Amino acid sequence: MIRKVLKRILCLSMCLLMLGSMTAIALDVDSPETEIVEPRYANISSTGCSLKISGLNSTSSAFIHAKKSMSLKIKMELQKKKSGVYQTIETWNASRTGASLALEKDRLINVLADYRLKVTFTAGSETVVSYAYP
Repeated sequence: MIRKVLKRILCLSMCLLMLGSMTAIALDVDSPETEIVEPRYANISSTGCSLKISGLNSTSSAFIHAKKSMSLKIKMELQKKKSGVYQTIETWNASRTGASLALEKDRLINVLADYRLKVTFTAGSETVVSYAYP
C-alpha cells in the first residue's frame, strides 16, 4: 500500500515538473517609434506615393530609389470608387535607367467621389504595389 502511494506521489510530481517546464514566456520587445514594418528588398531602397486633393484638383506623386543603377518603372493609376469598387480612370507611366525616379501628375476630379492612387513600382525584377488615399 505504501508503494502505491509513493508511486502516485512520484508520478504526480513528475507530471508537475513536466508541465512546469513547458510554459511559454512572452517578452516585451521595444519597437521603433514609427511602428511601421518595412519589407527588405534586394534592389529597392525606398518607395513613396501620395494623393493630395484640393478643391477640384488632385495631385498624384510617387518616387522610387534603388540601391544601384538599374531599370526603374513607375505606373500610377488614379482610381475612383464606383458601386463600392475602385476603377482606374487615369494611368501615368514613367521609366528610366538610374538609381531614382519620380513622377507627379495633376488631374481635375469630382469632389463628391472617393479616390485612391495605386502605384506599381518596378526595379529590375522586383515589383511593389502601394496605395495612397487623400
